[in-house]
Amino acid sequence: MLETPIVERYVVAEVRRARDGSDAPPEITERFQGRAFTLHELEVRGVRITSRRGWYLANGEDWILSVQPTL
Repeated sequence: MLETPIVERYVVAEVRRARDGSDAPPEITERFQGRAFTLHELEVRGVRITSRRGWYLANGEDWILSVQPTL
């Protein structure tokens, strides 16, 4: 039987500049690479979650994060 985790974890699959859709620089993407987060952990880091997207303000710009559940 497959158990459902109590707290679902997510990965940030992609980070893009909200203004023009271009890729985020390494100093932004590195903040989210290599680990899974709960939605609460992302919000503590300043990410505002809307559906499967996150909005993050850093370096004076808005960034769109593509958030996906881990497998």
